[in-house]
Amino acid sequence: MRYHADPIHMHPTTITQAALPGELFMPLAAIFCFGGIFLPEQVAGVTDVLNSKRTQLVSIYMIRFGWYTVLLSMINLLLIVGYQLPNFAGVLFFDFVTKVLFVGSLTVFSYAASRSLAAAYLIPTVYFALCIGYPHLGPLNLFILMRQQSWTDNWWQLGVAVLLLVGGFGLVTKRAVRS
Repeated sequence: MRYHADPIHMHPTTITQAALPGELFMPLAAIFCFGGIFLPEQVAGVTDVLNSKRTQLVSIYMIRFGWYTVLLSMINLLLIVGYQLPNFAGVLFFDFVTKVLFVGSLTVFSYAASRSLAAAYLIPTVYFALCIGYPHLGPLNLFILMRQQSWTDNWWQLGVAVLLLVGGFGLVTKRAVRS
């Protein structure tokens, strides 16, 4: 039996089971949240108005990115607390937050490189689908714990996330200075 008999309080008994929502559903939520960072500026003239203010558009993007990171991390934390698995709490939280940052930074970089909101949603979604269908992505697979890989592979994802985030915000800054 994989879960306790009480259907109201279904608690996972293994880290693989506990990783399911954080590795499968939170990246999808992250795609929708982080893609929305750039949504208000799609209206003609809004970007010019925001760039004319003291706070530049890149700073607004960074604030929005931080907001969604904190929001999704809090949801992850509530999920983990509900699991009542104190032995796995740290690993699960690190894994879930890494997924949020990785997908978020891929979304930011996709938008910054293409200047297309469609690409900001599509590229991370295609990557997510690739992770589902192709299990040989090594440490960059989003489903590390579900596929029973070492949790330390998250360090690779975190490193790539930082590179994508710095590159993405760098491209946005470069375009803002040029315009």
